[in-house]
Amino acid sequence: MKTIEINLDLPPKDRWHFAKNYTQEINDIITCYWVDLEDYVELIETYLEAYKSLFIPTSYIEEIECIANYCAYTSDQILIANLYYDIVKFAFACTAFAFQKEGHIWHARNLDWWTENDVLKKYTKVFNYTKGGKTVFQSVGWVGFVGVLSGMKPNQFSITLNAIVSDEAPNMAKPITFLLREVLEGDNSFQEAQEILEQTEIICDCLLLIAGTAANEMLVIERTPRSSQTRLAKNGFIIVTNDYQKIAYESKNQSALKDTSCGRYNQTQLLLEKKLPKNPSDCFQILNDKAVKMQITVQQMVFNAKLGLIEVKKM
Repeated sequence: MKTIEINLDLPPKDRWHFAKNYTQEINDIITCYWVDLEDYVELIETYLEAYKSLFIPTSYIEEIECIANYCAYTSDQILIANLYYDIVKFAFACTAFAFQKEGHIWHARNLDWWTENDVLKKYTKVFNYTKGGKTVFQSVGWVGFVGVLSGMKPNQFSITLNAIVSDEAPNMAKPITFLLREVLEGDNSFQEAQEILEQTEIICDCLLLIAGTAANEMLVIERTPRSSQTRLAKNGFIIVTNDYQKIAYESKNQSALKDTSCGRYNQTQLLLEKKLPKNPSDCFQILNDKAVKMQITVQQMVFNAKLGLIEVKKM
């Protein structure tokens, strides 16, 4: 898997100059996003400047401006594409689980995300964010995407995001993928990361699986824009697909993620109850089970924060 280093010691405006080598990838990905976002663009652009000033760190704006030098899209268009999850969630599904075995906590996930022409699958990269030559955090994503959907802070914790749809109205607040990066980039412990992700108001619903390094540091934070409930591991493992279990809600929204969520959850539970994996290979076997993996699965990954290990497969 291609790994790209991003040096956080550099000024934000200089961190993404390597993007000049990935112009086609950036254009392909943003073009793909733009098809889905087309119905929302006029409304978004009306509020974009105010939203940027309130909720987007200047450093991320400067990183995006650097990326814009090497593709066919403006910095505002790239920013809007970076907000894809917060605007449109119906193309996402995802299955993730964490478990404790022999003094280690393992965290595995399928990223299920429908796109034309498999662009997200083809262009998947691992990004290694460094300071002083040392890794601060790693993420799995794409060139041009400055937020985080899946990431790990070595010796501390890993986080993955799953989609969920409630009927609670969106909130004028921080985008979740940027908040995840801030938590990973900051000097946060597992407990501090948990508190931030539970308490910070966000723009839309999500489910967050966090796995740490110490005994029983595994939990799922169920979020709506303004509320939060935390679910702890049972029997040495925890699973998340695309349903609330702690938050009571009724939703009229129908999507593939909702329709298949219970089946993927139940099969993952069955496999973990039968036998906990011993290594990444065993984790990938569960992720590849025919009742867990979806046709729209684009990435599979396994984290072990204690070992600083990340393994990624493009499907």
